[in-house]
Amino acid sequence: MARVDSLIFFLTGFAQLIIASEIETALVAAILQGTGSGTLALGVYFLIFVARNHKEFSGRYSKSEKTVLIRDEQTGDLKRVDATPTASKALMYGGPITLTFLAALFWLAN
Repeated sequence: MARVDSLIFFLTGFAQLIIASEIETALVAAILQGTGSGTLALGVYFLIFVARNHKEFSGRYSKSEKTVLIRDEQTGDLKRVDATPTASKALMYGGPITLTFLAALFWLAN
Protein backbone atom coordinates (compact mmCIF):
# COMPACT_ATOMS: atom_id res chain seq x y z
CA MET A 1 0.00 0.00 0.00
CA ALA A 2 1.20 3.46 -0.77
CA ARG A 3 0.27 6.67 0.96
CA VAL A 4 -2.10 7.68 -1.83
CA ASP A 5 -3.98 4.40 -1.40
CA SER A 6 -4.73 5.24 2.23
CA LEU A 7 -6.09 8.60 1.08
CA ILE A 8 -8.53 6.76 -1.19
CA PHE A 9 -9.79 4.89 1.87
CA PHE A 10 -10.24 8.25 3.62
CA LEU A 11 -12.16 9.66 0.64
CA THR A 12 -14.53 6.70 0.43
CA GLY A 13 -15.04 6.70 4.20
CA PHE A 14 -15.93 10.38 4.29
CA ALA A 15 -18.19 9.95 1.25
CA GLN A 16 -20.11 7.19 3.05
CA LEU A 17 -20.41 9.31 6.19
CA ILE A 18 -21.63 12.32 4.21
CA ILE A 19 -24.24 10.22 2.41
CA ALA A 20 -25.31 8.67 5.73
CA SER A 21 -25.87 12.11 7.26
CA GLU A 22 -28.14 13.13 4.36
CA ILE A 23 -30.20 9.93 4.02
CA GLU A 24 -33.67 9.61 5.58
CA THR A 25 -33.86 5.85 6.21
CA ALA A 26 -32.44 5.06 9.64
CA LEU A 27 -31.29 1.52 8.82
CA VAL A 28 -29.42 2.52 5.66
CA ALA A 29 -27.89 5.52 7.47
CA ALA A 30 -26.67 3.26 10.30
CA ILE A 31 -25.14 0.80 7.82
CA LEU A 32 -23.39 3.60 5.91
CA GLN A 33 -22.10 5.14 9.14
CA GLY A 34 -20.67 1.78 10.22
CA THR A 35 -19.01 1.03 6.90
CA GLY A 36 -17.77 4.62 6.57
CA SER A 37 -16.19 4.52 10.01
CA GLY A 38 -14.60 1.15 9.21
CA THR A 39 -13.20 2.50 5.97
CA LEU A 40 -11.69 5.47 7.81
CA ALA A 41 -10.12 3.06 10.29
CA LEU A 42 -8.63 1.08 7.37
CA GLY A 43 -7.18 4.31 5.98
CA VAL A 44 -5.53 5.11 9.30
CA TYR A 45 -4.18 1.55 9.58
CA PHE A 46 -2.65 1.58 6.09
CA LEU A 47 -1.18 5.04 6.65
CA ILE A 48 0.49 3.90 9.89
CA PHE A 49 1.58 0.57 8.36
CA VAL A 50 3.31 2.31 5.44
CA ALA A 51 4.96 4.87 7.72
CA ARG A 52 6.26 2.13 10.01
CA ASN A 53 7.50 -0.17 7.22
CA HIS A 54 8.64 2.46 4.72
CA LYS A 55 12.25 1.27 4.69
CA GLU A 56 11.28 -2.27 3.69
CA PHE A 57 9.26 -1.13 0.68
CA SER A 58 11.29 1.82 -0.58
CA GLY A 59 14.08 -0.23 -2.15
CA ARG A 60 11.94 -3.00 -3.63
CA TYR A 61 8.72 -1.35 -4.68
CA SER A 62 8.15 1.63 -6.93
CA LYS A 63 4.63 2.89 -7.55
CA SER A 64 5.72 5.22 -10.33
CA GLU A 65 5.01 4.01 -13.85
CA LYS A 66 8.02 5.81 -15.26
CA THR A 67 10.67 4.12 -13.12
CA VAL A 68 13.57 2.83 -15.19
CA LEU A 69 16.10 0.21 -14.08
CA ILE A 70 19.60 1.42 -15.00
CA ARG A 71 22.95 -0.30 -14.39
CA ASP A 72 25.63 1.89 -12.81
CA GLU A 73 28.68 1.83 -15.09
CA GLN A 74 31.23 2.06 -12.29
CA THR A 75 29.87 -0.45 -9.80
CA GLY A 76 27.61 -2.57 -12.00
CA ASP A 77 24.73 -2.29 -9.52
CA LEU A 78 21.17 -1.84 -10.72
CA LYS A 79 19.43 1.39 -9.66
CA ARG A 80 15.87 2.59 -10.10
CA VAL A 81 15.65 6.04 -11.60
CA ASP A 82 12.34 7.89 -11.52
CA ALA A 83 11.90 10.17 -14.51
CA THR A 84 8.57 11.60 -13.33
CA PRO A 85 8.55 15.42 -13.21
CA THR A 86 8.23 17.03 -9.79
CA ALA A 87 4.98 18.77 -10.77
CA SER A 88 3.41 15.41 -11.58
CA LYS A 89 4.49 13.99 -8.22
CA ALA A 90 3.05 17.04 -6.45
CA LEU A 91 -0.30 16.56 -8.19
CA MET A 92 -0.29 12.84 -7.39
CA TYR A 93 -0.21 13.65 -3.66
CA GLY A 94 -1.75 17.13 -3.61
CA GLY A 95 -4.98 16.18 -5.36
CA PRO A 96 -6.11 13.39 -3.01
CA ILE A 97 -4.92 15.32 0.07
CA THR A 98 -6.96 18.36 -0.94
CA LEU A 99 -10.06 16.28 -1.70
CA THR A 100 -9.75 14.40 1.59
CA PHE A 101 -9.36 17.63 3.55
CA LEU A 102 -12.41 19.17 1.86
CA ALA A 103 -14.47 16.01 2.45
CA ALA A 104 -13.52 16.00 6.15
CA LEU A 105 -14.48 19.67 6.47
CA PHE A 106 -17.82 19.09 4.73
CA TRP A 107 -18.58 16.09 6.94
CA LEU A 108 -17.71 18.03 10.10
CA ALA A 109 -19.87 20.96 8.98
CA ASN A 110 -22.94 18.70 8.70
